[in-house]
Amino acid sequence: MTSPSQTPPGDDSAPANVLLLAAKADPSFGEELRNILRLPGIQRRAMVHAALEAMRIQRADPLLIQAVAFIADDAGVAKMRELLQQ
Repeated sequence: MTSPSQTPPGDDSAPANVLLLAAKADPSFGEELRNILRLPGIQRRAMVHAALEAMRIQRADPLLIQAVAFIADDAGVAKMRELLQQ
């Protein structure tokens, strides 16, 4: 398995899978994730960037940071919405 720094450009499977597994493991996280994905772009990005800054300060797992950063981008949001509907 590749590390986050070795993930090929455009490969969104690692961050998407981390979020998907977390959402399935913890229904309250899944609901919070869905609520974030419903936010308009500017609000979502502001919320995600604030969360990322807090995670970096707390020295969170880099894979988790990468996963959260994934939903700051509109393409990441579209992918997660698709995965969460399945």
